[in-house]
Amino acid sequence: MKYLLISSILSLIILVASQYTRRHMHPFEMMTNWLFSSALLFILSNIIELNQKWIEVENTKTVFWSLTFYRLFIIPGLTLWLLFVYSSKTIRPIYKQMCTILWFLVLIKIQFFHEFLGLIQFKQWNVYFSFLEWFSFWLLTVGVWGSFRLLLKKEEVF
Repeated sequence: MKYLLISSILSLIILVASQYTRRHMHPFEMMTNWLFSSALLFILSNIIELNQKWIEVENTKTVFWSLTFYRLFIIPGLTLWLLFVYSSKTIRPIYKQMCTILWFLVLIKIQFFHEFLGLIQFKQWNVYFSFLEWFSFWLLTVGVWGSFRLLLKKEEVF
């Protein structure tokens, strides 16, 4: 129950803080990235948890809502902030790389923190699979973000 409260507070903070990314990102770009990230996370979680059964999730309402907030708000919010760092011209490339590494570490640590709390149980899973999952998520998200950004520039939206 405490983790649900923490997840909802973090979700609210990320939603409020995402309005500050408008300096370098168009609102359509932000909404598209947020929705794409959420949809991709839903697909990945279905593949990993339901189809392959590499991770088992407890069937309680608290766990469901905690993981839902995590997938719908926290991860897309962190991804939006990473894309904000990428789109900022004032941030040096070394800091962008450091933010990317930090993003990977945070998402992997959160996943293992969920196991520590007992929200999920790893069956056939290790840190390499976590890295592979988040790398594929990052690759697809950055690819869609770059394509959409090119389309917005081509249409002279910003």
